[in-house]
Amino acid sequence: MTQELTEQKSRLQNEMSDYLNERGNLALQWATGVGKSRVAVNAVMDLFNQYGEEFRVLIVVAEDAHKDNWKEEFRKGLNPLVYDWIMPHVQIICYASLKNWRGTKWDLIVFDEAHHLQSDIRKDILQSLNSPRVLALSATLKEDVLEALTRCFGRFKVSKITLQDAIDKGFLPEPKIVCIPLELKRFDRTETIEMDLRTAKSGDKGVINDLWSNRWKYMRNRKAYLGYVLRFSCTQKEKYEYINEQFDYWRRQYFRNQGNIRLKNMWLQWGTKRKRFLGELKTREAEELCIKLNEEGKRFICFCSSITQAEFLGGENCIHSKKKGVREIISTFNSGKTNSIFAVGMLQEGQNLTNIQAGIIVQLDGEERGFIQKFGRSLRATDPVQYILYYRGTRDEEYLQKALEGIDKNYIQEI
Repeated sequence: MTQELTEQKSRLQNEMSDYLNERGNLALQWATGVGKSRVAVNAVMDLFNQYGEEFRVLIVVAEDAHKDNWKEEFRKGLNPLVYDWIMPHVQIICYASLKNWRGTKWDLIVFDEAHHLQSDIRKDILQSLNSPRVLALSATLKEDVLEALTRCFGRFKVSKITLQDAIDKGFLPEPKIVCIPLELKRFDRTETIEMDLRTAKSGDKGVINDLWSNRWKYMRNRKAYLGYVLRFSCTQKEKYEYINEQFDYWRRQYFRNQGNIRLKNMWLQWGTKRKRFLGELKTREAEELCIKLNEEGKRFICFCSSITQAEFLGGENCIHSKKKGVREIISTFNSGKTNSIFAVGMLQEGQNLTNIQAGIIVQLDGEERGFIQKFGRSLRATDPVQYILYYRGTRDEEYLQKALEGIDKNYIQEI
């Protein structure tokens, strides 16, 4: 980024900080990498200059690991002496513990990754908090969250900078988006579909193995096979179609009986199975791509579909909810001692990773926020490349098309 663009970005951040301190509430829907947290640091500094040590700031984050990132943002923005003066007046907590702060009063509240306020319980807690200034940060802030914030704290000024806006303004570099299409296998029977017909009354009579094409023989006379587990060999295409049919079935059942939590859970479970199935099938292609990037000496992040996949691809360099030593892994990566990091459901938000030259997205879903955050991780280096693996003719392709809406087609290529 040129000096002129750096100054332009800094002026925008300062303008937002001034508005926050002078007029009240601000919601920043800025793409990852534009500098949302810098606005908060500037605002806290302004409060310190205005009130001395008579001020209190609450910052709410998604995970414990994000607390260190905020402290690092303050360290980068303040000299050590000012940092030591200010930080005792800044309380950083997680959304999970927000309920413990009911009825508290602050001079500024910052909701980092504010989409986490979607829970009805958390919206209720908002009503008990008191602050003349609120800063809500999120790449994608839904209307219901903004409405809840407005009811509790008053009107918000909303500033939006989309991913494409940030690229057009020069705040983020022009990316190269490489879409890698895959095809579900139609002939090789490498998959299995199991139907468990065991009941408490029938007991366990064993397993029957057969081909998926013969399933109707069993389905037409289910009673005769009670007590058995039916295990069918099938192709990737057949298994995907089966999962898709189950997803559609439970969705229809739920909408016919709205309010039935069991039906909703079944519907959502099959949606998760579909995403996980497609993601797991990409392991070999993802491995080949990782080998290629390693041979080229590229620093990259890979967003995996499961813990098993992340551990297979990344070994010790993987991060997930059950992994210990996450901070050390991130620190090792940021120091340049390792060039790759693999994540499952983490690192999409709230983490600062340095000099990422490429990103790999293995699992696609319909959440715009998740895609923007994953994509934004690799947009802080010069000439970044984003690789996206997807299966043609599946929900993968639909999700990809939706995710790339609004992105300049000149940045996108398919191999």
